[in-house]
Amino acid sequence: MIAEPVKSDPDDAAPRRRGRPGHLPPEESGRITRRITAIAVAIGVVFAFGKFHIWQETHSVGILASLVHSALDVFGAVSSFIAVRYAARPPDNTYRFGRGKAECFSAVFQVCLIVFAASHLFEEAAHTLVHPHRIEQSGRAIAAMLVFIVITAWLLLAQTWAIRATGSIAVRGDRAHYTADMAANVIILFGIVLSSGTSFIRADAFVGLLMAAWLLWTAFRVAQLAWAQLLDRELPDDDRNLIIKLALQEDRVIAVHDLRTRASGPHIHIQMRLDLDNHLSLSEAHDIVLKVEKRLMMEYGAADVLIHPHPTGCEETHGNERFRANL
Repeated sequence: MIAEPVKSDPDDAAPRRRGRPGHLPPEESGRITRRITAIAVAIGVVFAFGKFHIWQETHSVGILASLVHSALDVFGAVSSFIAVRYAARPPDNTYRFGRGKAECFSAVFQVCLIVFAASHLFEEAAHTLVHPHRIEQSGRAIAAMLVFIVITAWLLLAQTWAIRATGSIAVRGDRAHYTADMAANVIILFGIVLSSGTSFIRADAFVGLLMAAWLLWTAFRVAQLAWAQLLDRELPDDDRNLIIKLALQEDRVIAVHDLRTRASGPHIHIQMRLDLDNHLSLSEAHDIVLKVEKRLMMEYGAADVLIHPHPTGCEETHGNERFRANL
């Protein structure tokens, strides 16, 4: 079948393409992800130590929930810190497609940590519901949570910018952690105020239950992102439309067939077949393919492009029919 643009105009879709891998050169993408993951590790360590100190003073289940979440943030951020550096390494004779999917394994590791933490929090919150207690040193806890909220908000802005620039799935996993942490801090702050200032002393335990459910939802979202890359899901329609449009900008390209795309960490891989006039020489067909490749790589600086020229009028096809049946 001929690959034709569907649904949306690629020009109108340009803002939506931000935050997806492949547009930046790998060196630039790697520089951004290395910096933001290092910042996330540092902030995670500071949060974990700070919340541990506050929890020792207050014995709040809400603070414990936030402490566990921050501990996960540290492990997740360290995992991302390592993964983005490994994923950015250039392809070699052993890994010809690069090591980009290392970011997916980092995300899977984070999912496992989140599910484990959620199970622990459910247990702690259930115990506190049965044996409630009033929170101690609530004033200091409230002040500390406000500081954590401000710092987390700044980090989320920085991570959002990094994701828009690189599309890194590892940084997305980190941001999912810290987004949950931000929401947790706000909810926990509310629970501390209720538990210490009203007769509703079980509010802290309910906050712990809510946070455990939120952690499971976070794990599901991160798992979806990792699953898509690990199974080589196609790029979104607006990216595919843009690739087809760029190929057809070469006047001598008659049609685009069998377009296949996939993301792998900071890289993307593009395969396609171009229908060309069957009277062209091999040298002329080669020149056309090179022009299309250069045009694609100007838009996708981290793309690996493989193009097969095909003469019009030729009914024979290449490759395994199984992989062309539904294209």
